[in-house]
Amino acid sequence: MKKWMFLAGLLTTMVAFGQNGQGATLHSSRYIFSPSGYSLPKDSIYLNWIGPLLDVQFAPTENLTLGIGTPAFLGVYVNGGYSMKVNDYTTAKVGALYGMPTYGQASFGLPFAVVTMGQPNANFTFGAGYGFGTGDFAGDLDGLALNLAGYKDFGGKTGLLFESWYLPEIETYLVAPAFRIYTKRDRRYWNIGFLGARYSYEQTEYPILGYDTDFDGMVDVTEQPSGANFWTIYDYNNPFLTRVWDTFRFPIFSYAMYF
Repeated sequence: MKKWMFLAGLLTTMVAFGQNGQGATLHSSRYIFSPSGYSLPKDSIYLNWIGPLLDVQFAPTENLTLGIGTPAFLGVYVNGGYSMKVNDYTTAKVGALYGMPTYGQASFGLPFAVVTMGQPNANFTFGAGYGFGTGDFAGDLDGLALNLAGYKDFGGKTGLLFESWYLPEIETYLVAPAFRIYTKRDRRYWNIGFLGARYSYEQTEYPILGYDTDFDGMVDVTEQPSGANFWTIYDYNNPFLTRVWDTFRFPIFSYAMYF
């Protein structure tokens, strides 16, 4: 009970610092990590911090956004996106991210396209990209990436958002709901939520030949005895792969500051 009272008090305090304004419009180009179809206003620049990820985004023109960032200083990447208004309720963006680790000969990239439907204060975004990696330390980045995200603003100072990803090549699902807080005077944004994932991997297993009840290394019975007084004998010459599913979740925090 005390934990819930503390969290309620903390959220109330943060909301109290929020002020009415066009918060949803200014930061509508991004959810947490994934982009929307909207562009930044011309000459806008902001610093964005998402856990170990730090980047800077700049809009030299009304439709073009450029950026540079680093994942925990273990690498560096550049990115860009071009927005196009389809109609009053639909906006599209095409872009790409490309980078390399600080050490080693490698590279990674993600060309993408997204379509956003709605208005900056209430919208959904559908996106697709193709990740790739080459060389040492690049990891298993090759494959399609599908994205669904959305945002609902409440009066320009708070809002709810989510973004989700599906990576079919590695059978991984990720979802990140968050609460957004905006302060007009400081032009700052906080996203507070959690990241949950369900993923699979292949695990090597070995057929069971039988059970050793005499502890001499030989199979005595083929049906598992009761109790614990036996050894399991495996066929190590004929391994097979099975797919194992697992999940994880942890809190996430992001912060953006406009200049």
